[in-house]
Amino acid sequence: MGVSTDSMNSYISRDLKHQFSPKEGWMIEKQPDCGGVTFPYVVWRKRFGQTKRYPVEVVIGPSVSGKMVEEFAAKKAAAEKAKISLEPLTLFVPTGADVSAVPDDIDVKYLKVLKVEEGQVIWWKKTLIAE
Repeated sequence: MGVSTDSMNSYISRDLKHQFSPKEGWMIEKQPDCGGVTFPYVVWRKRFGQTKRYPVEVVIGPSVSGKMVEEFAAKKAAAEKAKISLEPLTLFVPTGADVSAVPDDIDVKYLKVLKVEEGQVIWWKKTLIAE
């Protein structure tokens, strides 16, 4: 399946708002320009004269390859070369995705609406026990 965010925008935005509260001044931008490169999302806030920017990548697939990780790192390096300082990358993947190629400095978040089952990405809803 690869890299995609089109159908997942509301779920990703919701999860980002839980991690980076708008009440605390965090802003979520979709596909902003970061020195000539774009990320699906960048979460940022300016506080005490310092701007913190967290780039966000999304992979809707059963695994994250080493090549994808290299591409993410190259985009981050290009932005930093253009004097856009970035915090560590956040990566959204389906629950159960193989992230063995992802280094520890990338924060992996799991989308609870998608699950990898038998090598395929499927919509997944937790079933609640009837009360």
